[in-house]
Amino acid sequence: MVKGRPLGSKNKSKLDHTTQTRLRPSTRSHVTDLDPRDSGRATHSGEGDSLESPSGASSTLTQLVAGLSDSELDSRMASNAEPASWRDAFDAFKTSLCKELEKGLETLEKDLGAAIEQLDVRVSSVETKQEEHSNGLRRAAAEINIFRSEVAFCREEVNRLERQSRRCNFRVVGLAGKSPEEDCASLVRSQILSKFPSITNAVEIEKCYREGRGQPNKPAHIVVRVASHEHKVDIMKQRRNALKDCPFFIVDDLTKRDLAEKRRWASQAKSLWDSGVKLRFYSGRWRGSLGEIYYFGPNP
Repeated sequence: MVKGRPLGSKNKSKLDHTTQTRLRPSTRSHVTDLDPRDSGRATHSGEGDSLESPSGASSTLTQLVAGLSDSELDSRMASNAEPASWRDAFDAFKTSLCKELEKGLETLEKDLGAAIEQLDVRVSSVETKQEEHSNGLRRAAAEINIFRSEVAFCREEVNRLERQSRRCNFRVVGLAGKSPEEDCASLVRSQILSKFPSITNAVEIEKCYREGRGQPNKPAHIVVRVASHEHKVDIMKQRRNALKDCPFFIVDDLTKRDLAEKRRWASQAKSLWDSGVKLRFYSGRWRGSLGEIYYFGPNP
């Protein structure tokens, strides 16, 4: 076996040299950077040509290069060319990313500005409505205060009118009846007015009745209305001495509000009575000897 260069290696060397020589002009200097797939397509597109022969490879590459315009070659070169360095590539990526971020931030700022304007409009509307509601509540509170004062005034007037209607009344407490069909007027005249000899015949009873059902050991009160307020005053003044030995007694016919006010300060009034301060309850208030209102707490 003869040692030496393989068959065809000499011609292959000449093929590479010939191809490089023919592709050396500057207008086609970047053909060596073509995609190998293009070379493969070019090889398969020829009829019987093969790169294994110098003339076939040269003609195929020449036809491929001749079929591409300068702009196409430049675009392929731009797409396949590697950057000068990774730093340049990173700088280019960073620049592109910064531009995209700037565009995104500008869009976000615009969207946020529009959203803030909408929120500002809505907040202004809510504040306006809130102010209207606050004004309405203030007006309602003022009206409620007026209504409260008017209701209090009406209550006082109703109580005053009721007190006025009872000014000739008095109550007999603890006087038991003999039968359900009793005559209260006759019972009061015989058991009560007979204790007041100075006015017994002068007193005229307009109305007399029991109020409530009472209890076995606690008879219902007898409400008595006399025709003259002066007679009622005389009876109230003489009642302590006239009925001191009787199991029943006489009290003024008070309204519910006046009775609550009397009971409220009853213990304090008793203590003052024992200490020498004489108080009487009439016209809905505790009063001194001259008719002045006595205040148990701070003077309102």
